Order: sequence, then structure tokens, then C-alpha cells
Amino acid sequence: MAEGTIALLIIFGWILLTTIVAIIPGIRKKLSLDEWFVAGRSLGLVVIFFAVAAEIYSGFAFLGLAGWAYNFGVPILYALAYFVTAYSTGFVITPYYNKLARKLNLLTQPDFFVERYESRMLGALVAIIGIIFFVPYIQLQIGATGIIIELASYGAITRNIAMVVAFLLVAFYIFIGGFKGIAWTNVLQGIIMWIIAISLVSVPFKVFGGIEPMFKQLEQVSPQHLTLPGAAGAHPIAWYMSTLLLTTLGFWMFPHLVMRAYAAKDEKTIMKTNAWMAWYSLLAFPIVLIGLGAVLLYPNLKNPDWAVMWTARDLFSPWMVGLIGAGGAAAAISTGSGLIHATASLFSRNMIQRGLVPGLSDEKTANLAKIVAVLVTIIALLLQLYAPTLLVSLLLMSYSGIIQFLPGILLGLKWRKVTKIGVASGLIIGVLVVVLTTFVWTNPLGIHAGIWGVIVNFIVTIIVSTFTIPASEETVKKFIEALSD
Repeated sequence: MAEGTIALLIIFGWILLTTIVAIIPGIRKKLSLDEWFVAGRSLGLVVIFFAVAAEIYSGFAFLGLAGWAYNFGVPILYALAYFVTAYSTGFVITPYYNKLARKLNLLTQPDFFVERYESRMLGALVAIIGIIFFVPYIQLQIGATGIIIELASYGAITRNIAMVVAFLLVAFYIFIGGFKGIAWTNVLQGIIMWIIAISLVSVPFKVFGGIEPMFKQLEQVSPQHLTLPGAAGAHPIAWYMSTLLLTTLGFWMFPHLVMRAYAAKDEKTIMKTNAWMAWYSLLAFPIVLIGLGAVLLYPNLKNPDWAVMWTARDLFSPWMVGLIGAGGAAAAISTGSGLIHATASLFSRNMIQRGLVPGLSDEKTANLAKIVAVLVTIIALLLQLYAPTLLVSLLLMSYSGIIQFLPGILLGLKWRKVTKIGVASGLIIGVLVVVLTTFVWTNPLGIHAGIWGVIVNFIVTIIVSTFTIPASEETVKKFIEALSD
């Protein structure tokens, strides 16, 4: 078990290092609400770049990309495509986020809806929907961390113990350091993820003599892995293109990513982040290659999500497996910490301070958010330990649900007559359409459920807004002035 001990020491040594880095901002000074939520809107290009990158490339990127490639083949290339196209969307929309946040003191995504539509209730509705679709994502990151550490340690530690230890440390550093701590931790996480991804490029050359020979072998063994609709025959071109559109438009609707745009020191910084981020997406390429190569190496792999760690254990020394495990754990933990932080922020800010207890002070709201972060972590851990498949159906709808914020944001920026009733109606009906086209009429015409939901959402929002009263001229003017300054 010596090899497992070596790998385990490297993994938990890395987790301990990132925990120390994360708590430093909270130890140096007591963080204000603004600092705990959005790092005082002070982050420069390097920090915000890695803060965004590390939260995007999650446990799914490390495990799920390879698992999907193993199961379905080239349909997974939608992920590599949207890792680029989503930043084009971000280049356009995140400067608006940043400018409005600084001018109007926005701390969370629901704050936009509160200020633009003069409705705390609408803000609470957005917060509730965001939290519903966050919980399964948090659970996914916890589960991925356990799998990665168990496999990387050669079974020296069980996944349940690994999950509990890792995420109790995460809860601790979120409590102390807030987003400032998460951001600096994500710089370290982002760097190791990139280093590990580069090292994994060597796998096709070690095993098959190159990338081209690997694809030629795969063409002989399973040619359906290399064409749409993929190995399972379930992902035609309509699914591929609609899913790419869904993720491209929905990416910057996620509340935790909106808060990252708020945290940049100015709009140019977040624009540059999006401009450079496409290069970071290259790290997904070797993960997909390993998934496809595993079809040849492990034709009867029990769990396709194990492809990366199984391959690493067969090809690399224990210390390198430990580093790869640390990189995979970093991917899951960095995303999980951001999701937990955002969930606590949405709850304390928009359901309590701007909802049930409108007079709550900023200091008490910040303290509440810290407590909620710990509670959310514990709840997600318990769900993963005792009901690991309970929220799988919700996870499949996460992007489909989150993209329903798009009409309220785009129309709020560009159409003076959009109303709170119109946005709320579109949001509720859009989510219902997603549920129906996911579980009753699955992806009609091969088009992803989220696209059906957002189309209906736009139509309902526009029609209802035409017959209801918009926000006051003063509020609309305030928004226009904030965007034009």
C-alpha cells in the first residue's frame, strides 16, 4: 500500500496548502459583506482569470468528459466547442454585469432582478430557482472528489472518508475567507489543473504511438464512436447543435459566474478574461482523448467515469498519480467551493436580507452567509453519502433551468417595457416546459429541452409584459445611465 500512501500524501498535502491560502484573507482582517461576497470588486486579470477557470473546469470536466467520450464518442465535442463559444457570449454580456454591479451595488445575480424590476419577490424567486439547480451540482463535485481520491490513492482511503474530510475543509475556508479566499485558492487549483492536463497529452503517444494511430484503431473497433449520433445512437445533429446553443447562451446565466464578473476590478478586466479563457479550454482535449482511448484499453470498464484515473494508475508512477489526483480533486473542489459560496450568498442576501428580514444589517447578513455555507456543505455531503442518485434528474436539467434567466436579463438590458410580471411568468412557465420536455416528451424533434423552455419563456415574457405595467421611468433611467457612463 506504499504507492497509495505516496499518492494520498500528495493529494491531501495539496488540499491542506490550498486551505491555508484560502483562510489568509479572513485572518488578516474581518471581511465586509462586499468582500465576502465579491472580494470587494478588486480582482485583477490573473486572479479573476483563474477564479473563473477553476470553477468552470469541474469534477465533470475531469471525470465526466472522459466518461461521456467512452460511452458516446464524438457527441462530447459539444463541450469542447462551448468552452470557446461561451466566452464569446461572456465577452459581450459580462461588461454589463460588472458596470451595473459597481454602479448599483449588486452583490448577487438576483440583485439585478430586484433593482431592474423593482421587485424583491422576483429576486427571491430567482434565488430559489438558482439554489434548486445548484444543490445537485454541489453534490456532483463532492462525489467526484471522493471517486478521484479513492482511485488515485489505490484504495488507501474510501471515497466517503475522502469526501467528508475534503469538503469539511472547504466549508472551513469558505467560512473564513469568503470569495477572496476562494479566488486565491483557485489560482493554485487552475495552475495544477493545467499542468496535469498537459501531462495527460502523453497518454495516446505512450500507448498507441500517437493520436492518429489511436483514432485509426478506434475506427476499426468502434467506428460509431467517431460520428454522430454517437455510439449510443442518441445524439443526432439537432441535439448537438441545440445543446451547443444552450450551453453557449446559458453559461453566463449561472449565479456564481455572474458574481465572478462582479468581482473583477473593472469591465475591461472581465472582457480580457473572456478573451483569454478560450486558451484554457485546451485542457479538456486530453481528457476526451483518454476517454476515447479507454474504449480500446478497457472495453468492459465498469464505470466510464473512472477512465482517467484507471489510465493514470496503469501508466504513471505513484507520485505522478498523486499529482493527477490532486489536479482532479482541485477541479471538483474549486467548483464545489464556488457553488457553495454562491448558494449561501443567494440565500442570505435575497431570501433573507432582501426578502424575509429586509432590515437585516450587512454585518449580520455576512455572518448568516458563513453559517449557511457550512450548512449547505453538510446537507450536500449527507445527500451524497445516503442518497447519491436522488438528484440526478435535477442535474440533467441544470443548464436547462439556469438558462431561463436569459430573457429577464437580456430584455432588462435592452427593452424599456419589460415587466416584473412578464419576467416571473416567463421564468415559471419556462421551467415547467423544461420539466415536460425532459421527462414527458424528451427533447422534441431532437432539440434540447432547455431550448424549448427558453423559447417559450421569451414569448411569454414579451406577451405578458405588453399587457402589464413596467418599472418606473426613474428605475429605467437609472439603469440606462449606469450602462452609459
